[in-house]
Amino acid sequence: MFPKTKYTVHYNGCSKTSFLDAKDSYRAGEQVTLCYAFIATDTDYSFSVDGADCDIRYGNNGYEIRFTMPAHEVTVIVRSRNSMLCMPPEDVSR
Repeated sequence: MFPKTKYTVHYNGCSKTSFLDAKDSYRAGEQVTLCYAFIATDTDYSFSVDGADCDIRYGNNGYEIRFTMPAHEVTVIVRSRNSMLCMPPEDVSR
């Protein structure tokens, strides 16, 4: 049985709506799975949760971030970087 107190999840680097079925808060001890489905091509992503150990996997719904909600607020951090390289033509003098 989970305690009644819920703790807030803050979303940094994206909005909560970027995750499928994400909530604003969870009870301590609750298993949280956040699915980040908005994946762009040629983009590298990194995810972390401050204050909680998390497991990150790529699944059927995109990236899945899983963690056990601690008895305090946490921030889910999403970083993305365009990884497309622009290759100049071999002879740029033409």
